[in-house]
Amino acid sequence: MMAVKKSSIPSFGNDLEEREFWTQHSVEEFADELEELDVTIKPARSEQIAVRLYKEDLDALQELAKQKGVGHTTLARSVLEHWIARARGKAPMRPARPRTAEPRRKQPNDALQPTRPPPARRSRG
Repeated sequence: MMAVKKSSIPSFGNDLEEREFWTQHSVEEFADELEELDVTIKPARSEQIAVRLYKEDLDALQELAKQKGVGHTTLARSVLEHWIARARGKAPMRPARPRTAEPRRKQPNDALQPTRPPPARRSRG
């Protein structure tokens, strides 16, 4: 029976712990623990749109973004990109959160999720 080697890359409580670890270690030290990933790298975003909001909606967006530790345009883009991906059938149920210093455990706001139109009614007769 083969002994299972325990990973020597620790779990990190936050980004600062991970950053400190990697300043003292090289990824080459852990080459036997790494695995290939199938990653698609998209080109940088290049298109812009203007969105007009009511002042109270902009204020609410800015407050929500502040609570999440991101900029309001980053939050708006993240919500919009997720909504579009969901509408196209290409996204998970939960939106991807922008990276913050500390992870959040909040559930997404259902009001921000794409809605489906009601089923068509059949006429009687």
